[in-house]
Amino acid sequence: MLWADYTLPVQALRAEAQRLCERSSHWDRRVCVVQVTDANERAMQLRILVSASSSGAAFDLRCELREGLIDFIQREFPAALPTLRAHVEPRGA
Repeated sequence: MLWADYTLPVQALRAEAQRLCERSSHWDRRVCVVQVTDANERAMQLRILVSASSSGAAFDLRCELREGLIDFIQREFPAALPTLRAHVEPRGA
């Protein structure tokens, strides 16, 4: 699971997840899916579902994908990292 700002283009993240899966020796080539599973007033929650031939390989693959996708967002869409926004009113307003 990842949280990201609504400005993140989900299709670009899907393409990067696919690229990372294809590059990994842990992926069994069956499942590589990115879904928006939740949304609130601050961000959207993204679920990255991948498959591997064993639980150990699945854990390693999930870690690879999480790290790789965070790096991708930081590099390509840094404004889409989760942020807390506040509107500050001047005193006496």
